[in-house]
Amino acid sequence: MHPENSEKRVIEWEPIGKGGRARMVVVGADSGVVHDIEAVDLSLWRDRASYARRLVEDRVVPFSQADVEVELLRIAADRCGVKREPAPPPTTLADALDEWQRHETVPTVCTGFQPLDALAGGELPGGLPLGTITLFFGPPAAGKSALGLQCVVGALLADPELKATWAAGEMSAAALAARGIAVGSVLIGDGKPVTKSQAERRKPAAKAVADELRQRIADRLVMVPPVLTPDRIEQAIVASGSKLVVIDYLQLVRIPEAADARTEVDAVMARLRAMSLEHRCAVLLISNIGKAIDANSRIGSLGKHSSQIDFDADICLLGQPAAERDDAGMLPVVWHCKKNRHGRAHDLNTLFDGDLQTFTDADAATPFDEFADHAPKGGRP
Repeated sequence: MHPENSEKRVIEWEPIGKGGRARMVVVGADSGVVHDIEAVDLSLWRDRASYARRLVEDRVVPFSQADVEVELLRIAADRCGVKREPAPPPTTLADALDEWQRHETVPTVCTGFQPLDALAGGELPGGLPLGTITLFFGPPAAGKSALGLQCVVGALLADPELKATWAAGEMSAAALAARGIAVGSVLIGDGKPVTKSQAERRKPAAKAVADELRQRIADRLVMVPPVLTPDRIEQAIVASGSKLVVIDYLQLVRIPEAADARTEVDAVMARLRAMSLEHRCAVLLISNIGKAIDANSRIGSLGKHSSQIDFDADICLLGQPAAERDDAGMLPVVWHCKKNRHGRAHDLNTLFDGDLQTFTDADAATPFDEFADHAPKGGRP
């Protein structure tokens, strides 16, 4: 919603550690609804100018950039003793080239699922940029949790230094392990793929994949069991140093003091946004959808309980499964990109193998080129 068509919005702040860093929060003056949150170093005029420009360009506040910068300077005086705005240094072509180089090397987490990595990275090297939230919406059986698990297993296999956190709202540890074995059997590609049902029955092939996962990634994936709260999730992120976080799912994260479901979801989104920025991690967030949502639904109506879900995310993907599987037993799922804050939006056409809990790119001639001999196929035993 455009700010001038809503209630008055104010900029609040709270300190982060020492120095000039602060968490800036734009809230509704009367409702207290959080409309934006970001970490900014108030002692740096470049950071203040960049933040002010984004607030205005994204229509978070109905003011001019100059007005916002004046307000930020006032806050900076309280936060870190900045007395007056220093004159900006002259800008040269060298400065522009330095800025270009910084943008080219934005840190990302590569999930190994090329369609998502390409969408999230845009013109940058593929992957989920740190400090962002990617939302998976969809009805039951669209494969939201499976896609999240495929991304985290793929990312951990691709980067031996990466650490990740999985916040499990309802999936048991045994169920997560069985799904992880099925996904791992495809991504590792050392033998015949193992189905979820084979993993649940503890078949020898499944045990071999489990041993491989234990050696390669198991100790780098931290699990947060129910009951999920923002504090428990943040503690796991800090303790493990995770750079990829999957939350399955948003509506199961609890804030006991929340007055109602909308207030709870809004508060959780604000905390997750702050965590992604403060701890420099990429967040994959799974969410239920609202009523009567389809591919034509607009941003602001997708998430269950609150429109804030859509606005706080950087990327919103709405999964829409086909009514029937194809001749090979694969389920076509279109992930409609309803929002991409940092790049162009385009839909992802995928095929979901429920036996292997794995997605492939329906538009690619050979999905998972590096695992082509073990790509998901229908008709599993």
